[in-house]
Amino acid sequence: MIKLRKSFRMQMIGWFGVSLLLSGVVTWCVFLSLRWYYRKYVKWEDSLASIRLFMREIGEINVFLLLFIPLAFVIFFLLTKKYTAYFQQISQGIHHLANGDFTHQVILDKEDEFGEIATDINRASSMLQAAIARGDFSESSKNELVVNLAHDLRTPLTSVLGYLHLLQSDHHLTPKQQQHYLHIAHTKAERLERLIDTLFEVTRLNYGLLPLKKTTFDVGHLLLQLADEMYPIVEQAHLTIRTAINDPLLVHADGELLARVFENLLTNACRYGVDGQFIDITTQQHAETVEIAIINYGAVITERDLPHLFDMYYTADQARTTVENSSGIGLFIAKNIIEQHDGTIDVSSTIKETRFTIQLPRYAQA
Repeated sequence: MIKLRKSFRMQMIGWFGVSLLLSGVVTWCVFLSLRWYYRKYVKWEDSLASIRLFMREIGEINVFLLLFIPLAFVIFFLLTKKYTAYFQQISQGIHHLANGDFTHQVILDKEDEFGEIATDINRASSMLQAAIARGDFSESSKNELVVNLAHDLRTPLTSVLGYLHLLQSDHHLTPKQQQHYLHIAHTKAERLERLIDTLFEVTRLNYGLLPLKKTTFDVGHLLLQLADEMYPIVEQAHLTIRTAINDPLLVHADGELLARVFENLLTNACRYGVDGQFIDITTQQHAETVEIAIINYGAVITERDLPHLFDMYYTADQARTTVENSSGIGLFIAKNIIEQHDGTIDVSSTIKETRFTIQLPRYAQA
């Protein structure tokens, strides 16, 4: 509840309410002052009397609104002007990242999304700087990373700045339009935060810095649970999940991270398997491993693309990076998670089916 109260959206709503209140107070004071002046000093033959009659004809409420609405926009612009500076600081931080300058720090004394984004950018810069110092990145891979990162971050940031500029410059927007644009700006800011979180997570995964919270559990039960949870998405794609899961399938692993891998594969199966009718989840238990296969019967992945499918920011299949809310590195993260568990993930694709196969170490009971 406290976090919601300090969020960017709530602050905008709050400032909008304050703007309306202050505008109402000022307009009412002006109205009372004019009425007092008119009654005390204006005579019937004065020119101001005709103006007063005209105001009565068009309605005092309409006259009130003619002053109230523009004044509210001016006050809102003045109260929220500082947020443009916050976005500019974040934009400069991303610009420094894009140019390979990992020493720049974004300083924002905020406890809302702005502060969290600034903290994530600074943390990512520090980790990338440390990785380069250790020699983990070649120059070409560093350049590729920052270029792709800058591209992905700049798109939602540009949208947020555009909508904020529109809110501050267009004085003819209705309150309903303002709320709509604020909602869009907030959604884009959340997208930006997710991208930065993803970058930070990729860096931790890539260099083994993500701690695994391993427990012993039945991965078959996890797959069945995910199949139920994803039913609305699968139903929307007009597909049906079929399961052939052996029981039990004990593994010693981080269930939350494995769930993320399976969710990613099932989501991709829904996106790219719409031409088929089914998504199949099958399992096999071997002497030392547990094998999980997720199969769809949609579009074929070309032989040229298959070897690079788990590469970060591989864009041969443009659909992977243009799907809404897709960062284009889901399979890269999935592979890293599986490898952190000493497992493997492979893919094969024919005209009949596309199959993702995961091998995980089997938990041997004492």
